[in-house]
Amino acid sequence: MKRYHNILVYAGTQHRDSAVTRAAQLAMENHASLTLMDVVKPMPSVLGLMTEVAKPDEIERLVAADRKRRLMEIASEISDIGVQIDVCVAIGDAATEITRRVIDDDHDLVVKNADAFSPTGRLFGSIGASLLRICPCPVMLLKPQLHGEFDQIVAAIDVESTDQVHRDLNRQILEHAYSIALRDKATLHVVAAWQLWMEDAILPHAGSVKVEAMRREHHSRVQSAIDELLQAPFADADDVRVHLRQGGGASVIRDVADEVEADLMVMGTVCRTGIAGVLIGNTAETVLSDINCSLLALKPDGFQSPVQRSGSVFNEEDEPLPLV
Repeated sequence: MKRYHNILVYAGTQHRDSAVTRAAQLAMENHASLTLMDVVKPMPSVLGLMTEVAKPDEIERLVAADRKRRLMEIASEISDIGVQIDVCVAIGDAATEITRRVIDDDHDLVVKNADAFSPTGRLFGSIGASLLRICPCPVMLLKPQLHGEFDQIVAAIDVESTDQVHRDLNRQILEHAYSIALRDKATLHVVAAWQLWMEDAILPHAGSVKVEAMRREHHSRVQSAIDELLQAPFADADDVRVHLRQGGGASVIRDVADEVEADLMVMGTVCRTGIAGVLIGNTAETVLSDINCSLLALKPDGFQSPVQRSGSVFNEEDEPLPLV
């Protein structure tokens, strides 16, 4: 199944090869269009006061023109993949301009390298973190040293939530993770955590026997939920492993990811719908602060980005043009 139709890759990082390569491969396999994008930071006003050669906006345009020429060079290097390739350079905040381009042009996947890594190898970065909050389409953040295919993929789902939004998001997570696992011939690890609500507070009043019965009943419900979710095609696959464990969501997800040495995690990152989504869910926030593998982050249906349409992109021969 062709999952992606219009892919955007952010080529503004220093180590961009893995992101461009992965995006080009996905575009080719899905017969999707591909856009290479870069974003120029606005020139600080204090530098404008010190500049006598040119005005700040003129300097920004010169930098944007240089970035666009580099994107054209990259596009020419991958022109043999047989898909439509466009280039785009915007001026402004990187995460905002990427998101605006996604909204204006209906991109269904953003691929970029992780912004940076700490000495311990943990993923972090302001652009990536912002995209996880405001970008409405799936965002794939790749470790700069990524090479080849993924081997161990973790799909983190929430089987304790019974509302339809979370049920649909669980299905999306599995479908995206499974399609990548098939492509890369990787093992897919489906991770779900469960725990009895307020168990420690209930125990002194209800007693251990009653609490144990409640625990077994709750476990049975979440087991039924995951069995229902893991129907065909997942039930027929021999490379899917299920990890249903008692405990907090963040700790269970991290433990499994470490145990299987995951190189890609697929999870939902925003739990608010119907309003501007600027809050990452608690579980995702905790996991992402300590992640050391690549990430594919999905939003629930109904997510509304705080970013509005009608940004601007750099055109070398004219003034910045509105996105339409």
